[in-house]
Amino acid sequence: MQNLDLDLPLSDRTVRVRLVDTTTVMTVDALAFVDPVQKHHQHLNLTDVAFLIENDTTGQKVMFDLGTRKDYWNLPPVTLQRGARILSGLKIDKDVTEVLEENGVKLDTISSIIWSHYHWDHTGNPALFPQSTSLVVGPGVTKSTALLPGYPENPNSVLSAEAFAGREVVEVDFGPTGLAIGGYRAMDFFGDSSFYLLDTPGHCLGHMCALARTTKDTFALLGGDICHFVGDFRPSSAVSLPDHIPDGALDHDPAYFPAPCPCSLFTDQHPISPASGTDPKTTPFYKVSSHATSVNTDPFTAQQSVDKLRAFDASPSVLVCLAHDPELLRFLPTFNEMPSADINRWREDGVKEKVRWGWLNELPRGERPGRQALVEGLWRDGRLWENGEAVLPYYLYRDRIMSRAANSVELNAAKLFVFCRATLHVERSSESEHDL
Repeated sequence: MQNLDLDLPLSDRTVRVRLVDTTTVMTVDALAFVDPVQKHHQHLNLTDVAFLIENDTTGQKVMFDLGTRKDYWNLPPVTLQRGARILSGLKIDKDVTEVLEENGVKLDTISSIIWSHYHWDHTGNPALFPQSTSLVVGPGVTKSTALLPGYPENPNSVLSAEAFAGREVVEVDFGPTGLAIGGYRAMDFFGDSSFYLLDTPGHCLGHMCALARTTKDTFALLGGDICHFVGDFRPSSAVSLPDHIPDGALDHDPAYFPAPCPCSLFTDQHPISPASGTDPKTTPFYKVSSHATSVNTDPFTAQQSVDKLRAFDASPSVLVCLAHDPELLRFLPTFNEMPSADINRWREDGVKEKVRWGWLNELPRGERPGRQALVEGLWRDGRLWENGEAVLPYYLYRDRIMSRAANSVELNAAKLFVFCRATLHVERSSESEHDL
């Protein structure tokens, strides 16, 4: 019945799904991601995963997302500007291209890169792939003059022009297909019912999820940034919080978590249900952020997309994999550590049940935070970037600084330092809150 409710297409064609740890970890301001924000849960811990998809019939390989480029300081200035406002910690050890090559996958065997969306923590660095690898983007991206041409041709773009240079760019059009799965418009990517792209708007222009058939009757929903925290759609009327939290779901914290641990430890602090009059055992703990600093372009539509996700989460045939869910890395094999292992046996291995309630560990524990920050400060080349927060603005304004320096009289090193500092001061003071 669950399959019929979701309109999951029938087929015996499958794809092999391998989970790639992009090595990105970050700590972000919760206000930009969830609503409401609770005391002692003002920051979110986010990991970042991508997926290597291989068609079991043709052998064709594609990447769904790429994580963050290792040299994130070389992102377009507008991207750095926006990221700096919400990040309190960021660390990237490797580009996804390094992970692939170190584990025996040649880059020229990747036929396409599929971006769930165009944000920096998903786009990686496509320029590291050969030009034979096409780039697949969501509806409206190639037509957006705000995005293309990319930086530096368009100084206000959040995308780098080098990502598109010399390669085929394919924009997905969901209109002609007439196909819908679980209320989302869908497109059969390989044309054999093994791998679908889903139109999941709201987070930003062209946001897409993917639905990968892992066995004849099971799927993995690759969520991208449909939301950033699992508590946006759990618990629900179909997946209620059990009276006692299952063994293994909670961290070892005997000072706070008794054994067995009653769900009232969490429901008594539910941030939404008291005001809404809803059952805290069946009401998601958060909604997507609609704050002025929200990362969602259209919070109302984003919430609609998330609401539809609950039916997928309730289905025993679907494993929901958000890009930023840390629990996935705890219970699923990664391509980094086990290159030959895929996640296709997720149902047989009981993964859905194992990952379901781990997010509760992030919630406040009385008058203290849940889990500690995954990362603090900006990291570079495997080390904490000393004074990184102070140095990063140079990269943000580097083009304007060097342009003005080039038009100035001879500048020695000492004068250039003063010039840069003065330029940063002028640029910062001239920014309006709207621009930020």
